Amino acid sequence: MSRIQDLDQHPVAVQGAVEEQVPVIDVADLVRDSSSSLSSGAIDQIATACQTWGFFQIVNHGIASQQISEVWQQTHTLFALPLEQKLALERNRENPWGFYNRELTKNQLDKKEVFDFTSAGVDPIYGQTNRWPQKHPDFESTMMTYLDSCTDLSLKLLEAFCIGLDLPAKFMHPDFEGNHTGFVRLNYYPLETTASMPDGVEEADLGIHHHTDAGGLTVLLQDEVGGLQVHRDGFWHDIPTVEDAMVINTGDMMQVWSNDSYKAAIHRVLAMDSSERYSIPFFFNPAANCEVKPLPSVVSDRNPDQYDAICWGEFRGRRSDGDYADYGTEVQISQFRK
Repeated sequence: MSRIQDLDQHPVAVQGAVEEQVPVIDVADLVRDSSSSLSSGAIDQIATACQTWGFFQIVNHGIASQQISEVWQQTHTLFALPLEQKLALERNRENPWGFYNRELTKNQLDKKEVFDFTSAGVDPIYGQTNRWPQKHPDFESTMMTYLDSCTDLSLKLLEAFCIGLDLPAKFMHPDFEGNHTGFVRLNYYPLETTASMPDGVEEADLGIHHHTDAGGLTVLLQDEVGGLQVHRDGFWHDIPTVEDAMVINTGDMMQVWSNDSYKAAIHRVLAMDSSERYSIPFFFNPAANCEVKPLPSVVSDRNPDQYDAICWGEFRGRRSDGDYADYGTEVQISQFRK
């Protein structure tokens, strides 16, 4: 049995006491002002969560419930469209924006449908633009407003990450503010797959196979169905649904920047067998030309840097190739470890 299969066979932890679960952090003071002494408690909790889980949930995050409701409504409308209408928006290897139902994770088919979009205009990695459904004029405006809200929240979280690494709050802003390559993904996990099987690929047995996110951090909305799990200490741990909360996790680039202090946690989503599930992650990724390497505050003679520099645009392109089809081994930060 392969190492990948071994990991998927690890047991699911019994849901224990609250203190044994992924932490839930109130970020109201952080969202208002990361430099305020009132925000220090949340910043300390975030740093600890990044070091131990790589996952946490936040409440009082500042994104209005009405806006979130509109995003959910538009998401449900999109995936309820006939398959042929969704396939008219299908992505390809050259342009990753739009609909797809044959995505691979580590060369394994996922049981899901997705719709991806990024900032307006021509994106700097692929040189492509978003696709949008016709006859649904509110869809684009709702989703682009939500992307902007997620960006603002992510910049605040980035400040907390920096302070936790003994850096000025806005130390990393030049790599994100106004030039980030983040994108929103709408996920739909059906009871039955709509995809035709790619040659040589087995039938999907998970919603998303285990993986780490490629970028800086992820901001996730999940519905009440559940199914998201994070791997820690030999067990899979359920991420419970918390009312009005958003799930945050660190990505590969944050692990590199922090020189392994912050963990890019392995996670997966179970296949749906009784209820459909929806989720909406925003992947906060740096500028296309960003060179990612361990930050100065985490490197010393006693703790030398663990990674060679990574060109984010190239890394992201290779990762999306692996998601789209089996173009070889999916790129991982382990390939850049010294």
